[in-house]
Amino acid sequence: MEIQPLLSANDILAQPRFGLAREIYVRDMLELHENQPAENRLLIDGGTATIFMSVIIMDAGHRPHDRATWPTMQLLKGQMEAHGIASWRRTHDIVRRLADTGYISAYRAPDDRRVTLLAPTDKMLIHDRRALRVYYHPLHVLFPDPGYPEPVNHDPAFHRVARDICAAFLAHAQQFILANPVIAFFLPRQAGHMILTKLMHVCAHQDDQAAPQVSFLKIGDSFGVSRTHVRKLLQGAAELGFVRLSGNSVDVTPTCRASFDRFLADTMAGHDLIYRMAKARMAPGEDAAAVPIATVEAS
Repeated sequence: MEIQPLLSANDILAQPRFGLAREIYVRDMLELHENQPAENRLLIDGGTATIFMSVIIMDAGHRPHDRATWPTMQLLKGQMEAHGIASWRRTHDIVRRLADTGYISAYRAPDDRRVTLLAPTDKMLIHDRRALRVYYHPLHVLFPDPGYPEPVNHDPAFHRVARDICAAFLAHAQQFILANPVIAFFLPRQAGHMILTKLMHVCAHQDDQAAPQVSFLKIGDSFGVSRTHVRKLLQGAAELGFVRLSGNSVDVTPTCRASFDRFLADTMAGHDLIYRMAKARMAPGEDAAAVPIATVEAS
């Protein structure tokens, strides 16, 4: 099979069916998080989400013979504090909350019973495979030959390798996030990315020249955040020119739409690279058999 060239964000944005890819991403992301307020209050918080992902990455990169890779609480706390994400105490509290809700387990290191290691539970891994699929499904629809069957079909072997690899890309991801003013505004705020995603869905067909018609009053209800929080968030976004407000109605501006598309294309390009690296690393026969995606999704 001919090896396809690496995709750039510009390549993805230039695809005639990019609009379909955006619709699929928005739909899948909302399906993963919408109308689950109790879970969202836990997982959408920025610090919790980072720790959630870090535990998965630490476990994927765990090499029993290399003590420096052991997924200990000390290692996690050091990483969170070094990046200014959470203090030692807050990291401990978040891990305890994730453990209490069945996402993280702890066990003694086989080679040193004095050391406690952290590990994602099946519940956590299943959730993360679903999350990873959200980013690969649009790619699979845009580029079906050869496609991205492993992440789209929740293959656990691919998932583990991909999460190990993505640790090296966290700094790069942070760079393109900070360079995107809309994403840099929404992402750090509670439920910010989900509120933006919901706006891209409900405002998809609004006329940029007409008065805003979509009410924002109930948007936060789907993600476990208050209407006051949503109002303040959108007022801040309006001051920066990312949304337009009229009473309780909202519309996203062309700047916001373009920045959202750029973020999605940047993210998809990064996942394309991770996919190729993961496939190159995986042993022959380790990846799961491809299961066809529903025809309606690719049409």
